Amino acid sequence: MNSYRLKMIALICMVFDHIGEFIVNAPIFFRWIGRLSAPIFFFCSAYSFDYTKNKKKYLIRLYLSSVFMSIIDCLLDIDNNIFRTIFSMCLILYLIYIYREKREKFKWYLSIYLFWQAFSIFLLYFFHSFFTLSEEISFYFLPALFGNIFYLEGGMLFVFLGILFYLFKEKPVKLALSYILFDIAYFFLTTTPFVTIVLSKIGTLKPFSLGMFLNSTAENFSTLILGLNPMVLGGSFLFQNYQWMLIFSLVFILFYNHQAGKKHKYFFYIFYPLHIVVLFTLGQFISHLA
Repeated sequence: MNSYRLKMIALICMVFDHIGEFIVNAPIFFRWIGRLSAPIFFFCSAYSFDYTKNKKKYLIRLYLSSVFMSIIDCLLDIDNNIFRTIFSMCLILYLIYIYREKREKFKWYLSIYLFWQAFSIFLLYFFHSFFTLSEEISFYFLPALFGNIFYLEGGMLFVFLGILFYLFKEKPVKLALSYILFDIAYFFLTTTPFVTIVLSKIGTLKPFSLGMFLNSTAENFSTLILGLNPMVLGGSFLFQNYQWMLIFSLVFILFYNHQAGKKHKYFFYIFYPLHIVVLFTLGQFISHLA
């Protein structure tokens, strides 16, 4: 199975997912099918990264797409922006590439990356605290504009998954084992109260003010960086946290034949925002009729 067919499978699963998200009373299994989409897209992006002729242009294209999608998110008040997650993943892959190919520049690039991530998150806090900004601007547009890891779709855990794909892309056994372990861990974290219990334990630390500060910091890190919101963790694995379906994307990934197939360079960049706008609008229309 070539890269083009993998992407088409991921795209079809994604459409099912967004039908389930935006269309009222859509079958819940549409969302289950949708869980297969993101891992396949991350795998394809990670695998093809080394073969991208101009990596900087590719990163710029992802960045501009993420900013454009963030504007749509603000207008519609939704948080669908896979471009941001793929951009964050590929930015780290670029650092790995620099480490392997141009080690003398690696420390400089890494320093810039870490400084900007920390500083841009501080800027987000500053703007949100001292200016009257809507949550849409604070959570969707500014993080995309700054290109940071704050409030990614899927969180940094999915960026980590993409890095695993990249590191083991030529080692199918290790790739499969690492992916299975990732899915088990992710399923455990999302369907059990483990994260909530850990946060509550942190909150009981003494002195009380320190415990509350650490609890608040850890909760923000879990929600806004890792993508694990304690408010929605531990819910039903059938109707809320159905991440167990991620494992089935491995079947398609392992059938990848290392061939590119047809090339439609800008198709996904256009299709992704367009289908979300159409389905969201249709969903709103149907809701008003109901």
